[in-house]
Amino acid sequence: MIERRGEVRQESLDMIYSFIRRAIKERATDVHWEPYVESGKPEMVIRFRIDGMLKDMERFSEDKTRLGSVVNAIKIMASMDPTQKRFEQDGRFTVSIDNVDYDIRISAMPTILGEKIVMRLMDRKRYCMSLADLGMSKEVLDIVNPIIYKPEGFVIISGPTGSGKTTSLYSILQHIYSRDKNICTIEDPVEVKFVGINQIQVDHDFGMTFVKGLRAIMRQDPNVIAVGEMRDAETVRTALQAALVGAMVFSTVHAKDAINTIVRLLDMGVEPFFISTALTGIVSQRLLRLVCKICKGKGCMQCANTGFRRRTGLFEVLKINDIIRQLILRRASADELRAAAAEQGMLSFATSVEPLIAQGVTTREEIDRILAVE
Repeated sequence: MIERRGEVRQESLDMIYSFIRRAIKERATDVHWEPYVESGKPEMVIRFRIDGMLKDMERFSEDKTRLGSVVNAIKIMASMDPTQKRFEQDGRFTVSIDNVDYDIRISAMPTILGEKIVMRLMDRKRYCMSLADLGMSKEVLDIVNPIIYKPEGFVIISGPTGSGKTTSLYSILQHIYSRDKNICTIEDPVEVKFVGINQIQVDHDFGMTFVKGLRAIMRQDPNVIAVGEMRDAETVRTALQAALVGAMVFSTVHAKDAINTIVRLLDMGVEPFFISTALTGIVSQRLLRLVCKICKGKGCMQCANTGFRRRTGLFEVLKINDIIRQLILRRASADELRAAAAEQGMLSFATSVEPLIAQGVTTREEIDRILAVE
């Protein structure tokens, strides 16, 4: 039986909610529903991302009709079109588990074996953490706080995919929030809705791009502007211009560290003058697994025998001063920038990790893994 659009089998619904509950209990951030074939038999593998690592949870040997039923049910719940199987789709829905609302973001993608679904579990509390709860030490906060409380400037949060940039961006906005500030964001997508913050959703179908959203915000008498992500030179230039005319601007960029964030902007084709004049600070970050407190890293049921349980942020902070500005103006190399930043006392990843290793909070191998040390 093929489900008609808008219908959801109770059996499929029960299965979906069961895995969502289990994922929340296991502290998973993502649930992967993947088609899988072994020995010619269609299967579905369900994997959870826990503490940044994917883990197989269940494997079901099912007929194609039932597999399709589960995928269709998820797509219907997320207001997606279940009849479309050949292109990617995005959607979302909200569930309440134990009186806590979770926003479930859905991505559907066709593969040669069938459609794959990834659920991102969004808990608003996770995006309302204090900066200390993110893992920012007193040493980090002593540098970060004066930067983010400036009345104008440009602060970039950088790191690879999954390093917690959005969480840090939201936490900073909550940290500096007050009713005497006009705080506006332009995001794609809006991950979490906040009271008192004016959030704009990018919508390319209706011409609402990052650049158009930024220009609209600049006419709205803003104090603080947050740009969900900067992917192109025009967005960067517009954000820099907003900082130069008197707003405090925050944004995120995919880059492996603070110095490479500057190099990335230059490689995009952004003029050095704009960067050197407006940029005030860069916070680069990773998410670091912590040694399980119960088994002390030996492996137990609580940590799924990994030796690690939960994560914290690892931060690198570069405060832009006149020396760094001059190097940016003349397009200095990454090596020159890194040497100058070290001389100026930049708080680097290397500096930040040593106390954590000495305290037994994490391991050298985990540090090497997240920093991709060769």
